Parts: sequence; C-alpha cells; structure tokens
Amino acid sequence: MVPYHLSLDYNLHPGWMTPFVEGLQAGLAVARRCAACAQTAFPPQRICACGEADGAWITLTGDAIITFRTEGADGAFALVVFAGADTSAVVRLTGLASDQTRGTLHASDTGLTLGPFPKAPL
Repeated sequence: MVPYHLSLDYNLHPGWMTPFVEGLQAGLAVARRCAACAQTAFPPQRICACGEADGAWITLTGDAIITFRTEGADGAFALVVFAGADTSAVVRLTGLASDQTRGTLHASDTGLTLGPFPKAPL
C-alpha cells in the first residue's frame, strides 16, 4: 500500500437550516417551533416528534442550563437545555468554572459554545 494525501475542498449549503446557521454565526440561538404541537427544538428538527413538518423560526435568549458536563483532552462539553426550548443540545464550554450550571450562547466558528453570562452594563 502506498500512502497518498488527498485534499478535498468543498462547501455545504445549509439549505432549510439557513436561519439556524446564520444565527450561530451571529451568536444567536435560533430555534424552530412546531406549527402543530408548539414544541420548540434547538437545534432545529426538520420533522417534529409529532410528525409535523411546518414550523416557525424563533430567536431564544441564548441562556442555557447545564444538565450534564464532561471534561476531556479536547475540552469541556455539556448537554444543555436552552431557555424556551423543549430539546437538549451538546455544546463546548468556554470560560465556565466547573461548578457553574448556567451560561449563554456565544458566536463560534466551531459550533455551539456556551460561556459565562455577559457582564451587565454599568
């Protein structure tokens, strides 16, 4: 076997998830609320658990409660529930002490990042 390095360069279009992806890039939590049962999913689901495909995009506050946390060689990660959402999301934690149980969404090029609440203006 001869080793050979293959480099691929491509872009994926977010399609129907464009509002979600653009929200993440801006540091916003954009969720999808089901038109039939009003379940709010973050991250969004194309088809709700009730089977409905229609829904509306809504912006959440970005505040979340940590329900499970783990730390490893690649950093700290958590399963969280965002305020206003009925589903859970996995996020990378940045700048949160190990005893903190709440945080807020921050813009990141690497996915969902949960960090400390922003400081209130003086």
